Amino acid sequence: MKLRNLRALFFLSYLISITLSAKSETELIIGYGDHNAEPYAIEKAEQLYDGIIKDIVTEISGELDVSVVFVKTPRKRIERYLENNTIHLVLIQSPKWLNNSEKLQWSETVFIEKERMVVKANNPDQYQKLLDFKGMVIGTIRGYIYPVLQPFFDREYFIRYDVSNLNVNFLRLKLDRIDALIDAEVLINYHLKQNKNANDFKVLPLTMSEQNIQAALSPEAPISITEFNAALKKLKDQGVIAAIFEKYQAKK
Repeated sequence: MKLRNLRALFFLSYLISITLSAKSETELIIGYGDHNAEPYAIEKAEQLYDGIIKDIVTEISGELDVSVVFVKTPRKRIERYLENNTIHLVLIQSPKWLNNSEKLQWSETVFIEKERMVVKANNPDQYQKLLDFKGMVIGTIRGYIYPVLQPFFDREYFIRYDVSNLNVNFLRLKLDRIDALIDAEVLINYHLKQNKNANDFKVLPLTMSEQNIQAALSPEAPISITEFNAALKKLKDQGVIAAIFEKYQAKK
């Protein structure tokens, strides 16, 4: 009888070890790209080295006991690659940005992205509403849509000036080629943290827009959206997600 129980115990241990091994070998393919500006994605030698995407995904993978691979994915291929399971997850997304959003799985809110305006620090004017920007040239990012500002651009109430990235906009603002710039608060604060001339600029408290950022999961991803959401909620409740964002922000 004891021998039978011992054999059963060994067999149970074997099954558990196989299950754990199989789980740890689960690989989650994460898509990111050049459209994820620093500090969302920070590269070194064309490899994802640091940044908010890497930090959050690393924490979630630890909670789910899965390994992750980061694959650089052009923005235009995100929808197709998620739909056909070439990649499993894109962390910074919104159903509003994709045409095939109904075919994908969507997480709870990862964070809320806010857009802010920046002007020169020596600008004495007060800006409390959009009408206060009348006649100004606003630095924007080529290819980006600004739903709140677009009606004003259409009527030329103020002027849109497109460039390739935030760094160029800050340079143009410093040289007085534009009157203000607009971008995500996360990106603006990181830029100011990295540069010695942060005191030359002023981030206006006016929130231009807010949007919920969610993770997009492929239909046949090796983890379920329920598992992802549970891990995300745990990390948010523990303050881990907030700490990751704080790591990349300028000190107040």
